Amino acid sequence: MSSPDPSSLHKPAMTVAPPVEWSPDADADEPAEQALTPERRLLCMIVRQLTEELLRATGFDHDQEPGRRATNHVRQVAMYVCHVAYSMPMGEVAQAFGRDRSTVGHACRMVEDRRDDRAYDTFVAIVERMASAVHLLAGKRI
Repeated sequence: MSSPDPSSLHKPAMTVAPPVEWSPDADADEPAEQALTPERRLLCMIVRQLTEELLRATGFDHDQEPGRRATNHVRQVAMYVCHVAYSMPMGEVAQAFGRDRSTVGHACRMVEDRRDDRAYDTFVAIVERMASAVHLLAGKRI
């Protein structure tokens, strides 16, 4: 019986794949994030202001305690509208609002859950239309 070639004994049976970096915040459904432009940040801040003003005008804010909770609610609606109306990735919306991407995801879920209420759905739809109008008025793709 012949003995095996000594050089074949030192060859690994399998090659080792390079390590893959993974983040729990990574979302395969969203394209890679791009740098947030000042114009897009401004659009988000305009949507936030529109949301706050419309909330006051419609009286939706009267059932909420003033302060932190009302501020969070305005921000949640504005984040949702920026994500939906402008098709902004959640990571980009998070940058614009100075929050984490998971906070934007939570905001979107909260707003979606409340849209079963007809009056609330109408309110959010108005904010969406106003945001779209602002985007058109910008006169260029931002």
